Amino acid sequence: MPMENMVHMFGGTKKKSTLVDENVIFFPREDEGSPRQVILDNFCKEQVFLFRECMTKNDNDENKCSQTKRILDVCSADAFAKVNTDPKW
Repeated sequence: MPMENMVHMFGGTKKKSTLVDENVIFFPREDEGSPRQVILDNFCKEQVFLFRECMTKNDNDENKCSQTKRILDVCSADAFAKVNTDPKW
């Protein structure tokens, strides 16, 4: 075992990890204009519209919109697969 590891193990020095990040970074996912929404608008515009319409009619109860959500999930999975493999995106 290298000597520097032994020193850290037995408290000889304070070892500060560079892997610990105390800041939380929030990525906009559902915000209008977020990258995720731009992709959905380009590939699944109709499915997003139908899902949002269903959610509005059912007081934002996702359980009542499971059919439109499944359709949107299939479309979005295909869309994100295309985007992740296309270097133009």
